[in-house]
Amino acid sequence: MPPAVTDSLDIWAVDSQIGADGSVSVDFLLPTGIYINLDVPRDATISHIKQLLWKQAHAYPLFHLLLEIDSYMFSCVNQTAVHEELEDETRRLCDVRPFLPVLKLVTRNCDPGEKLDSKIGVLIGKG
Repeated sequence: MPPAVTDSLDIWAVDSQIGADGSVSVDFLLPTGIYINLDVPRDATISHIKQLLWKQAHAYPLFHLLLEIDSYMFSCVNQTAVHEELEDETRRLCDVRPFLPVLKLVTRNCDPGEKLDSKIGVLIGKG
């Protein structure tokens, strides 16, 4: 079997030749319909990227219609063509590996604490 060869155009690969400074151009879609393009560090956490986006979004129209930053999370289509909501903001962008560098900011369905309570309830067998 031949050795595995990584695609030189894969921006998420460790030995990628794209972006000598380690940044990736990512397109962000806001709930207000605004589109923002930012260069973000390839290995930045989702939380850090959201902070960068929020600072940039202040300069765009309709920013006053957005809720507070913790009310949102990113969603994307990953390499396996699955729609993924990025609730764990400690993950790095290069670990998420979106199919295209496009992240959509969506409203959280419920409080993260409520989801944690429900997961704990399921684990201990509580209905």
